[in-house]
Amino acid sequence: MKKNGFWSLASGILLFTVLFLFPGLFSKGFASGLRSCAEIVIPSMFPFLVSASLTGSGSVPKPVKHIFEPITQKLFRLPADCLPAIIIGQLGGYLSGAKAADSLCQSGIITPSQASRLMLFSVNAGMGFAVNAVGSIMLGSRQIGRILLFSLCVSSLITGFLTRFIPDTEAKAPEKIKKTSFSAALVGSVTSGTNAMLAACGFVCLFSGILSIASHFIPNKTAFAAISCLFEITNGCMNAAEAFSIPAIAAACAFGGLCVHFQIFAVTENCSFGIFRFYLFRIIHSATAFAVCAIYLHFSPVEHQVFLSLYENAALWSFSAPSAVSLLFLSALLILDLDNKCKMC
Repeated sequence: MKKNGFWSLASGILLFTVLFLFPGLFSKGFASGLRSCAEIVIPSMFPFLVSASLTGSGSVPKPVKHIFEPITQKLFRLPADCLPAIIIGQLGGYLSGAKAADSLCQSGIITPSQASRLMLFSVNAGMGFAVNAVGSIMLGSRQIGRILLFSLCVSSLITGFLTRFIPDTEAKAPEKIKKTSFSAALVGSVTSGTNAMLAACGFVCLFSGILSIASHFIPNKTAFAAISCLFEITNGCMNAAEAFSIPAIAAACAFGGLCVHFQIFAVTENCSFGIFRFYLFRIIHSATAFAVCAIYLHFSPVEHQVFLSLYENAALWSFSAPSAVSLLFLSALLILDLDNKCKMC
């Protein structure tokens, strides 16, 4: 506890010092982070976060279980109840799979050990980010975006197969499964997704501000792109589009960046996993995605043409980023108020 308190204090003082010395650069990066949230992060992640929470509130019908149970058990040593979470984890965005795993554990459908193994490989860039944001907008090619998504999904499934060799600490899931009505599950899912989305936007804005300061001291584009990908993947991919090869961008998307990792830690309260194991599988996923993408491009090469920077497109200035974030925040307050009224009735 004392050690953690020291690092919190040191981080707070360091951040305050940086903000005091470079307020303009931080504000510029923070504003860029707000635009990223309004244009990329919220549209590509929020609907999937809600669906992930809903998935964890229900169970797979028995006929479907009988069909897919042998497959999920042989590949991942997980029950068929995890199948929707696995699919959402591949296509829905970084937090969706982790949120679904946590919801399944919270509902008592799977054990904390199974949830932690599921979370290790169900953390993917998703269709909206890989195809639309990185492929179409940043690289100017939806085809490249689809190649990135294919590489990430194949790599994720390979990583998932490796997780089956991690022993579970619990023998089986609890017999009593928490059941909730559809209306309660929907309200809870939207509330939970909104809270997770607000936290995600906060992390993106904070890291964008820090990276804006870092760019002042790191003139080399390749080095700054690598650091950006390590810290915050949205800005990282924007910088990597001009400096990295397509397989390297796939590897960066697979790793996710510290900003995404902190968000995952925040939404997975019930998954007990070791930090070392988490980063080991992040590295495995990243290396495998690089290899899969490189092999694919070797047999089916495509043209790599960098498109206009996301914020150089004048059409995107037609929205107000602060208004979008404010609207999301007010929506969260409204949902929480409705939820409290339902509990009082």
